Amino acid sequence: MSSEIIQSARRRIREVRQKDVELLVLKDGQPVENASVSFRMKNHQFLFGAVSYAHGTLDHPGKEEKFTRHFTKLFNYTMVPFHWSWYEPQRGAYNEPYTGNLVRWADTNHLKKKLHALIWHECCPDWLTDDMVEAEYVRRINHLMSLYGEDFDFFDLANETTVNDRFDNPVSRWVKRSGPIHMMKFGTGLVRAWKPEAKLLFGDWNVHGEEYFDFLREMREKDVDIDIIGMQSHMHRDLWSQEETIRVIERASEYGWPIHFPECSVCSGTPIGEMSYGAGAVNQFRETEEDLYWQAEFTKDFYTLVFSQPAVEALSWFDFTEHRWLNAPAGLVDDDLNPKPVYAALYDLIHREWHSDVDVTTGTAGNCRARLFCGNYEITVAVDGIQKTVHRDILRESFYAGGGQPMRMSIHI
Repeated sequence: MSSEIIQSARRRIREVRQKDVELLVLKDGQPVENASVSFRMKNHQFLFGAVSYAHGTLDHPGKEEKFTRHFTKLFNYTMVPFHWSWYEPQRGAYNEPYTGNLVRWADTNHLKKKLHALIWHECCPDWLTDDMVEAEYVRRINHLMSLYGEDFDFFDLANETTVNDRFDNPVSRWVKRSGPIHMMKFGTGLVRAWKPEAKLLFGDWNVHGEEYFDFLREMREKDVDIDIIGMQSHMHRDLWSQEETIRVIERASEYGWPIHFPECSVCSGTPIGEMSYGAGAVNQFRETEEDLYWQAEFTKDFYTLVFSQPAVEALSWFDFTEHRWLNAPAGLVDDDLNPKPVYAALYDLIHREWHSDVDVTTGTAGNCRARLFCGNYEITVAVDGIQKTVHRDILRESFYAGGGQPMRMSIHI
């Protein structure tokens, strides 16, 4: 039995994720009665995604094909890694062609993409020294924007800045010395010199305490030029309650930026002992068949809550494959790349419950109405042996909370 919170979220989804559409069919300038009209959803406007880092690292072409098939059946969005210490382990020596291949794979499969992450204290390369940081960030960002600036829909400008002072390396010391606001403005200026319309994110996992909201407020007060805030939701050990999920989203939305959930993790297992989140950490988990179905049910409710919030525009899983980061059983597919119950639960939500395929007939005024989930549609009109198919975007604006006039469109046959 779903909680009242989940039932309310389902009702809210119908308000904030669907729009009324009125279509007028014309022939020779006159309305056409009794025309058959079909709306077929081809893609969501909302970004449902996952980390795809395993692509290109699997040991057999058949596995790569299987990975791609399952990934693209479910998602329309992915994130590509450019962690500095990993991407450039030696100055001027880059981890290519892996990243370039991943970008091309996403393009081939019509996935929107985010670059992760331009500035991040945790991934400081060993060769960097304190006196080099700002100049080297100029070189790094210029290098990435010149190579990939036109390939990405979104850019993680800075990551996890509220916990910068927990680290001690040249990057964290630079941020502490010059200040987080300087760092943010420094980065936005470099990116926008290449791509003024770039969609820039600030992401963090430390989203439950006042440090996060204080930083959001300071960025607003100091006119930091970002476009989106990212709220990470790694739940390997500590789960978000339904009440807390709503609280942090509503609180963050007060600052006026659209919200992405860029890294969501829920495990089909329980950690044994203390969890370590350090780079390269290998944790142990107790995994049972019951855990597989618990993961699916919890995730279904979590996605329902997040999708119901008007400010949220993307929700991305971390990691698509099993036992990859932290050795956690947080994948949507198992070690053999077979879908887990959580994969099926998400497919049912994204491509069944939150999907629109509608057939209607025009009335005497030549028009018809449908209520549709926002996204891209293939619309086919047929009458008297004549058929015409067009593609149209049915979109919501940021923070749309329902209501308003229907979206009106016409098709001439």
